[in-house]
Amino acid sequence: MLKTGCKILAIVTAILCWAQPVKSCSLALHDWQICFNLKLPVSAPFMPMAELDAVFDKIPKNSVEQVIWVADHNMGSIFSLAFLHFLPNWEAQLPWLATAKNFSIIELAKEKREAGKVPLIIGTDQNQLQIALFVDKNSNNSCFQLVIMQSGRIRSVYADPGKPWAQETFGRSWLSVVFYQAPLPGRILSLAIFPIYQSRMALIDDHDYVEHLLADGLLTTRPEQVFDPYSFDFPDLPE
Repeated sequence: MLKTGCKILAIVTAILCWAQPVKSCSLALHDWQICFNLKLPVSAPFMPMAELDAVFDKIPKNSVEQVIWVADHNMGSIFSLAFLHFLPNWEAQLPWLATAKNFSIIELAKEKREAGKVPLIIGTDQNQLQIALFVDKNSNNSCFQLVIMQSGRIRSVYADPGKPWAQETFGRSWLSVVFYQAPLPGRILSLAIFPIYQSRMALIDDHDYVEHLLADGLLTTRPEQVFDPYSFDFPDLPE
C-alpha cells in the first residue's frame, strides 16, 4: 500500500502540474469534460471518512473507548490512522487499533464482549480508489477539477449487551479541488471533502476570486434563477 500511495501521489502531482494556461475560469457556467481517469484497487482507505459516516449517530456519543479497524493493513495504514486526528468526529479521536482482515468481525465482537469490553468494530474491504481530472470547456479549457474518490464495503458491529447492532453499507468518500490554470494559492476556487457529519465540507470557497473574474468579463454568468453559482458538484465518474 505504501508503494501504491507513492505512485498515486506522483500521478496526482503530475496532473496538477499539467494544466496549461489559456484565458480564465470560474465557477459560473461549467461544461465539465473528463480528460483523465484512473481506477485501481487499494488494500485500505487513505481517508477513512466513510467509515465514520457509517456509524454516525448509530451509538451514543462517548459510549465506546476504542475502535477496532479490521482491514488489509500494511505500512500505508499509518497515514490512514494519522488522518483521523484531523477530523472533527468524536469517534475519530478514539484509539483505533488496526487489525488484520483475517479476523471475523462477528467473532471478534463476541470475543471482546465475553472479555467485558465492548469496542466499536469496523471492517473495510473491496476498496477502490478513483482519480479523475475534468476540464471546463466553457472556460476555454482553463478551469479544472480534480476528484479523488474512495469506495468500499463497510461492516460495523457494536456488541453492547443492551442495544447491540450490526450493519453492512457501501461507503464512499471524496475530495474535490477546482482551480484556475494551476492549483496554486490564490487560484484554487474550491476545496471540498465528503463526508463530514454526512455532509460536504468546503475547506475553501473563494467567492471573491470568482466575482473578480466575472467582473472582468472573463466569465459567463450562470442564471441565478436556475443554478447556484457557488455549486461545486462534479459529474458522475466513469465506472
